[in-house]
Amino acid sequence: MGNKSTTNTTKDELTGTVTFRINILILVAFIEGATVMAIELAGAKMIAPFYGTSLYVWASVLAVTLGGLTTGYYFGGWATYRFSPQKLLFGELLLGTILIALMPLLALKVMPATSGLGLRTGSLVSALSFMILPLICMGMVSPTIIQLKNEELKGTGKTVGTIYAISTIGGIVMTLLMGFYLLPEWGIRKSVYLTAFLLGLMPVLLVIIHGKYKILTSGGFLVILMILLVSTKPFKDPDIPLKYLYSSEGILGQVTVLENPDPTNNRIYRHLFINHIAQTWDEKDFVPFSSWRYPHRLATVASIKPVGSKVLLIGLGGGNMAMEYKRMGFVVDVVDIDRRMPVVAEKYFGFTPEGMNIFIDDGRHFIRSTSKNYDIIAIDVLNGEAQPFHMFTYEAFVELKKILKPDGLVIINNQGYLYGDHGKGARSIYKTLLEAGFKAKHFCQESGDIHFYASFEDFDFHNINEERLNECCRIMPHVYTDLITEEAIDTTDAFVLTDDKPQLENLNIYENEEWRTNAMGWILKRQTDNRIPFFN
Repeated sequence: MGNKSTTNTTKDELTGTVTFRINILILVAFIEGATVMAIELAGAKMIAPFYGTSLYVWASVLAVTLGGLTTGYYFGGWATYRFSPQKLLFGELLLGTILIALMPLLALKVMPATSGLGLRTGSLVSALSFMILPLICMGMVSPTIIQLKNEELKGTGKTVGTIYAISTIGGIVMTLLMGFYLLPEWGIRKSVYLTAFLLGLMPVLLVIIHGKYKILTSGGFLVILMILLVSTKPFKDPDIPLKYLYSSEGILGQVTVLENPDPTNNRIYRHLFINHIAQTWDEKDFVPFSSWRYPHRLATVASIKPVGSKVLLIGLGGGNMAMEYKRMGFVVDVVDIDRRMPVVAEKYFGFTPEGMNIFIDDGRHFIRSTSKNYDIIAIDVLNGEAQPFHMFTYEAFVELKKILKPDGLVIINNQGYLYGDHGKGARSIYKTLLEAGFKAKHFCQESGDIHFYASFEDFDFHNINEERLNECCRIMPHVYTDLITEEAIDTTDAFVLTDDKPQLENLNIYENEEWRTNAMGWILKRQTDNRIPFFN
């Protein structure tokens, strides 16, 4: 009886030990999946201040992610038959932790050097430089876990399915956590270091379980500590005239507010940037009036509608357009997808939301879901330099017609080129308006401002009532030729944009690359010279 009892106890202990080890492996698989998604999302946000968040950037990030994982899967499978899987897993996790902690530092060193490569090549090279190695490490983890689990239990097919399922669940959890909370609230650096910390706990667990690798683990965490100390050194010089009043990282991109004294005229200007592309430019002493001409031009056009008209403004930015309409006595609804914008506009750009309705929503979704009708619908949307294509398709304009009053007016702000090979994107927006049943006029000038005015019936913009204009608009030219360009638009080679074919970014690729290159040339020099970080 005694021998039988001892034998049963030994089997129970062995079973418990095996179960414990398998549970640890499942936890590692969960953390590995979460880490992959954290690398992908944080990597995209690191690239955004340099190259935006266009389709090309996301294509680069996804290609590098898949390429890194594929390489890792292959070498992980190869290595498990040549090295001890236990040692291999420990090395993969520890090295991966160090490489993830290095990501912010590598990004800041590499991306400024890629600024001359263009949007597509530059974003791809940037993603490769600091994402590929940690992704290869994470790709190697799954085959190693599968090999270790198979040594404990039989059933390769079930093992593979379980490990990849657990890894995918970890990825889902981290995607939601990063997108909804960590990146918007903590920023890039803290989110990346949290990821490194979670992954770093895994080799610590292996040390606890096996009682090995203590020296290697200590050395690895010493390296990580040094990385953190280097990355947290002060960047800002308090004596420089250039000031960053606000900086925030989020899933929708980096938002910054910069104050820049101009020594040529002793004036101080404030700029709102999304991914280092200017969205608002005001003189500090005259907020909320824009230093750009286009908001005053669009307000002048809107003045043909009477006091009390209902306006839907899609895209808040610094609030210049909203304040123009408010001062003209309009009833204003504002839609912006980024909840940071109303706060930033009110704190730094003189925006006063009293009397307006502010909706945090996607513009297209709001158009589809609202029950209101409007006299004016103004679309002024950009994410960095890229316009969200879904706002300018045939289907979007058809939906727009449903909430526009019969005598209503649609105002669209656009930038870049209208004529020649590089103007095909803007011409396609114009052609799509016509195809959707609108009558359309336009304005275009060499500086890059392009505006479209669409309605069910023709409007006459010759007679502008100066009494209806804001004071800031009165000092701007408001004659007909400054509002309307009579030159006909040839849409022969333009496209009707549809939801099914998101080609607007591709049509605008030249102007977008030119815009970002010029903007980065300006901001890159100032931030680099003054040791100001590109993301916090």
